[in-house]
Amino acid sequence: MEEPRPGAEREPRGLSWREGAIIAEGVAQIGCLTVVVILGALALGLWLDKTLGTRPWLTLGLVLGSIPVSLALVVYVALKTARRIQSPPEKTLEEDEV
Repeated sequence: MEEPRPGAEREPRGLSWREGAIIAEGVAQIGCLTVVVILGALALGLWLDKTLGTRPWLTLGLVLGSIPVSLALVVYVALKTARRIQSPPEKTLEEDEV
């Protein structure tokens, strides 16, 4: 096992509580948005197919079309989350009064 060099202290780098909370929020938003978009496309496709008698083509088209929409939303939310992690924390009312 290697001995640490003198003066070379190992600095632990983990996520702060704030960063972890922001990441968890972003992951939850991505998961929920993906499910909502795909289920919305499925429900709309089934309703349109039933109304217009085109089963299963509109359902298939809308579900397949929801995939790029979901991917675009994933990228948007992930970038928004990354920007929030990199920005300094906002001041709270308690900090303003001090």
